[in-house]
Amino acid sequence: MSTNTIRYYEEQQCSVQWRSFLGAFSAEFASKGEPGDLRAFMHQLGRTMAAGFHVDDGSSLQALEACMNKVWSEMNWGWVELVEEADALVVAHHASPLKVAFGEQALEWSPALLEGVYAQWFDGLGMDKSLRLTQRAGVFEDGQLFVFDLKKQSEEPSYFTRR
Repeated sequence: MSTNTIRYYEEQQCSVQWRSFLGAFSAEFASKGEPGDLRAFMHQLGRTMAAGFHVDDGSSLQALEACMNKVWSEMNWGWVELVEEADALVVAHHASPLKVAFGEQALEWSPALLEGVYAQWFDGLGMDKSLRLTQRAGVFEDGQLFVFDLKKQSEEPSYFTRR
Protein backbone atom coordinates (compact mmCIF):
# COMPACT_ATOMS: atom_id res chain seq x y z
CA MET A 1 0.00 0.00 0.00
CA SER A 2 1.41 3.42 -0.91
CA THR A 3 2.23 6.07 1.66
CA ASN A 4 -0.48 8.33 0.23
CA THR A 5 -3.07 5.56 0.53
CA ILE A 6 -2.07 4.88 4.13
CA ARG A 7 -2.20 8.60 4.94
CA TYR A 8 -5.66 8.84 3.36
CA TYR A 9 -7.03 5.99 5.48
CA GLU A 10 -5.40 7.40 8.60
CA GLU A 11 -7.09 10.73 8.03
CA GLN A 12 -10.48 8.98 7.91
CA GLN A 13 -10.02 7.33 11.29
CA CYS A 14 -10.22 10.29 13.62
CA SER A 15 -12.80 13.01 13.33
CA VAL A 16 -11.31 16.43 12.62
CA GLN A 17 -13.30 17.90 15.51
CA TRP A 18 -11.31 15.74 17.99
CA ARG A 19 -7.77 15.93 16.59
CA SER A 20 -6.61 19.10 18.36
CA PHE A 21 -8.04 17.99 21.67
CA LEU A 22 -6.61 14.47 21.45
CA GLY A 23 -3.20 15.76 20.33
CA ALA A 24 -3.06 18.15 23.30
CA PHE A 25 -4.38 15.44 25.63
CA SER A 26 -1.71 13.02 24.43
CA ALA A 27 1.11 15.52 24.95
CA GLU A 28 -0.08 16.42 28.45
CA PHE A 29 -0.78 12.81 29.38
CA ALA A 30 2.67 11.69 28.23
CA SER A 31 4.30 14.39 30.37
CA LYS A 32 2.63 13.07 33.54
CA GLY A 33 4.36 9.73 33.95
CA GLU A 34 6.61 6.95 32.83
CA PRO A 35 5.55 4.79 29.86
CA GLY A 36 4.77 1.83 32.16
CA ASP A 37 2.43 3.98 34.24
CA LEU A 38 0.79 5.38 31.12
CA ARG A 39 0.31 1.85 29.79
CA ALA A 40 -1.25 0.78 33.09
CA PHE A 41 -3.72 3.66 32.93
CA MET A 42 -4.58 2.98 29.27
CA HIS A 43 -4.99 -0.74 29.99
CA GLN A 44 -7.47 0.02 32.76
CA LEU A 45 -9.24 2.55 30.54
CA GLY A 46 -9.57 -0.16 27.89
CA ARG A 47 -11.07 -2.56 30.43
CA THR A 48 -13.60 0.07 31.48
CA MET A 49 -14.39 0.84 27.85
CA ALA A 50 -14.88 -2.87 27.05
CA ALA A 51 -17.50 -3.24 29.75
CA GLY A 52 -19.82 -1.10 27.62
CA PHE A 53 -19.80 -3.54 24.70
CA HIS A 54 -21.42 -6.94 24.36
CA VAL A 55 -18.89 -9.50 23.21
CA ASP A 56 -20.46 -12.68 24.46
CA ASP A 57 -20.28 -15.31 21.72
CA GLY A 58 -17.24 -17.43 22.48
CA SER A 59 -18.69 -20.57 20.90
CA SER A 60 -15.88 -20.56 18.30
CA LEU A 61 -12.99 -18.33 17.29
CA GLN A 62 -14.93 -17.30 14.19
CA ALA A 63 -17.98 -16.31 16.26
CA LEU A 64 -15.82 -14.41 18.75
CA GLU A 65 -13.94 -12.62 15.99
CA ALA A 66 -17.25 -11.64 14.34
CA CYS A 67 -18.60 -10.36 17.65
CA MET A 68 -15.48 -8.26 18.24
CA ASN A 69 -15.46 -6.98 14.67
CA LYS A 70 -19.08 -5.85 15.00
CA VAL A 71 -17.99 -3.54 17.84
CA TRP A 72 -14.94 -2.26 15.96
CA SER A 73 -16.92 -1.73 12.76
CA GLU A 74 -19.58 0.33 14.54
CA MET A 75 -16.80 2.51 16.00
CA ASN A 76 -14.71 2.69 12.80
CA TRP A 77 -11.77 1.31 14.81
CA GLY A 78 -10.51 -1.24 12.29
CA TRP A 79 -10.84 -5.00 12.68
CA VAL A 80 -9.35 -7.95 14.51
CA GLU A 81 -8.08 -11.32 13.38
CA LEU A 82 -7.86 -14.16 15.89
CA VAL A 83 -5.31 -16.78 14.91
CA GLU A 84 -4.70 -19.95 16.87
CA GLU A 85 -1.05 -20.93 17.15
CA ALA A 86 0.53 -23.88 18.96
CA ASP A 87 1.26 -21.96 22.16
CA ALA A 88 -0.92 -18.86 21.93
CA LEU A 89 -3.99 -17.19 20.54
CA VAL A 90 -2.80 -14.27 18.43
CA VAL A 91 -4.97 -11.15 18.47
CA ALA A 92 -4.03 -8.93 15.50
CA HIS A 93 -5.81 -5.57 15.49
CA HIS A 94 -5.66 -3.84 12.09
CA ALA A 95 -6.36 -0.21 11.12
CA SER A 96 -6.35 1.13 14.65
CA PRO A 97 -7.05 4.85 15.01
CA LEU A 98 -4.60 5.25 17.91
CA LYS A 99 -1.73 6.73 15.89
CA VAL A 100 -3.97 9.37 14.33
CA ALA A 101 -5.82 10.12 17.56
CA PHE A 102 -2.85 10.36 19.92
CA GLY A 103 0.14 10.78 17.60
CA GLU A 104 3.05 8.59 16.66
CA GLN A 105 4.91 9.49 19.87
CA ALA A 106 2.10 7.81 21.86
CA LEU A 107 2.58 4.39 20.25
CA GLU A 108 4.70 3.35 23.24
CA TRP A 109 1.68 3.52 25.59
CA SER A 110 -1.56 3.98 23.63
CA PRO A 111 -1.91 0.35 22.39
CA ALA A 112 -2.42 -0.70 26.01
CA LEU A 113 -5.96 0.62 25.51
CA LEU A 114 -6.61 -2.20 23.02
CA GLU A 115 -4.81 -4.66 25.29
CA GLY A 116 -7.21 -3.73 28.10
CA VAL A 117 -10.27 -4.05 25.88
CA TYR A 118 -9.28 -7.52 24.70
CA ALA A 119 -8.23 -8.64 28.21
CA GLN A 120 -11.62 -7.59 29.57
CA TRP A 121 -13.49 -9.33 26.78
CA PHE A 122 -11.56 -12.55 27.34
CA ASP A 123 -12.06 -12.31 31.12
CA GLY A 124 -15.78 -11.77 30.55
CA LEU A 125 -15.90 -14.98 28.54
CA GLY A 126 -14.38 -16.90 31.47
CA MET A 127 -10.79 -17.06 30.27
CA ASP A 128 -8.53 -19.38 32.25
CA LYS A 129 -6.85 -17.22 34.93
CA SER A 130 -3.43 -18.66 34.06
CA LEU A 131 -3.60 -17.01 30.62
CA ARG A 132 -2.29 -13.49 30.04
CA LEU A 133 -2.69 -11.09 27.15
CA THR A 134 0.48 -9.17 26.27
CA GLN A 135 1.41 -6.91 23.40
CA ARG A 136 4.18 -8.04 21.07
CA ALA A 137 6.94 -5.47 20.97
CA GLY A 138 7.97 -4.00 17.67
CA VAL A 139 4.87 -4.92 15.64
CA PHE A 140 3.49 -1.57 14.53
CA GLU A 141 3.17 -1.58 10.70
CA ASP A 142 2.86 2.20 10.39
CA GLY A 143 1.01 2.37 13.71
CA GLN A 144 -1.92 0.54 12.16
CA LEU A 145 -1.38 -3.04 13.36
CA PHE A 146 -0.99 -4.16 16.96
CA VAL A 147 -0.44 -7.80 17.88
CA PHE A 148 -1.20 -9.36 21.24
CA ASP A 149 -0.58 -12.91 22.45
CA LEU A 150 -2.93 -14.70 24.80
CA LYS A 151 -1.01 -17.54 26.37
CA LYS A 152 -0.16 -19.36 29.55
CA GLN A 153 2.50 -17.64 31.59
CA SER A 154 4.91 -19.51 33.82
CA GLU A 155 5.23 -16.52 36.11
CA GLU A 156 2.87 -13.73 37.04
CA PRO A 157 3.66 -10.99 34.46
CA SER A 158 2.20 -7.53 34.50
CA TYR A 159 -0.61 -6.79 32.08
CA PHE A 160 1.15 -3.53 31.47
CA THR A 161 4.47 -4.42 29.96
CA ARG A 162 5.22 -5.20 26.34
CA ARG A 163 7.29 -8.24 25.51
